[in-house]
Formats: sequence, C-alpha cells, structure tokens
Amino acid sequence: MIKHTSYLSLLSIILVMTSCGGGSSSTSSKKNGASNVEETIEKVAIPTTVSLEIESNDLMQFNLDKLEVIEGQTVTLTLKHTGQMSVDVMGHNWVLLATGTDVATFGSAAVAAKATGYIPQNMTEEVIAYTETIGGGEETSITFEAPKAGYYTFICSFPGHYGVMQGSFVSSPR
Repeated sequence: MIKHTSYLSLLSIILVMTSCGGGSSSTSSKKNGASNVEETIEKVAIPTTVSLEIESNDLMQFNLDKLEVIEGQTVTLTLKHTGQMSVDVMGHNWVLLATGTDVATFGSAAVAAKATGYIPQNMTEEVIAYTETIGGGEETSITFEAPKAGYYTFICSFPGHYGVMQGSFVSSPR
C-alpha cells in the first residue's frame, strides 16, 4: 500500500510540474525544436553529384546487382573489366534502359549492332545512358543525369550477356 501511495504521489508531482510553467517556455521550446530540425535538414543536404563504380569479369558477371542514386544527380559511372579476355571475345558495356523496355527484345537486337557498340540504332529511345564496350583490364566512364524517380534495369548488351549481366538501378525522389 505504501508503494502504491508513493507511486501516486510521484505521478501527481510530475503532472503538476509539467502542467505548470507557463506558455512562454513551452512556445520557446517548440521554436527551438523547429530550429534544430531546420539545422539538421541543412546538414543532410543531398549531394548534386555521385560517383559509382561497377566491375565486370570473364565469367559474364557484374559485381553489383543494384545501384542507387537520387533523381537529378549528376552520375559518373565507371565500368571496370577485371578479366583478361579481349573485347572481341568477352567485351562488356553498361547500358541503362528506360522504364518499360523489354530486356530480351533489346538484347536480341543488340547482337546485330556491333558497329554501334551493341546499341541498336532503332532502339536508342530505350537507352538512358551507356558506356563503350571494353575488354579485360580496361575501364571506361560516363557522366549522365539520374532519371526521374523509379526503378530501371541495367544490362551488358554484348551478344548473349544480357540474360545474366543485369541489375536494378534505383533512382529515389529528392
């Protein structure tokens, strides 16, 4: 019973202390709280540029299956071919496809597009960005603006590679 009474007394004291104290300190702490939130938001500014690196190898693999950016960022993407095979035997590129592009249709059309880096010229509207095709030990970079928020697919369009060399490119809203 004594514990119960002590608990009620403590609770009463807390209620009295929190309900008294005037409106000005309450308003002032709200203002300070809002100010702290604004300061925190300023400290977490979204970078306008982002650098990404992805590797490919002689086993027809990308080392990453997901890349993330924020819409509107200037993206510099570097593709490194860590294998040893030449571009004619095991070439790789990185192609970011527009939403709704049928990967199999694009990949099949790419087979006949060697002269244009395996980017079919009748499907360029399906491509947001792409690198040149490189061989073992080489690297290449491109810079482009991140597309509007959404989910996109990236592939290697070298003949036969798109089936296993693909991943998700996620562009988040600002």
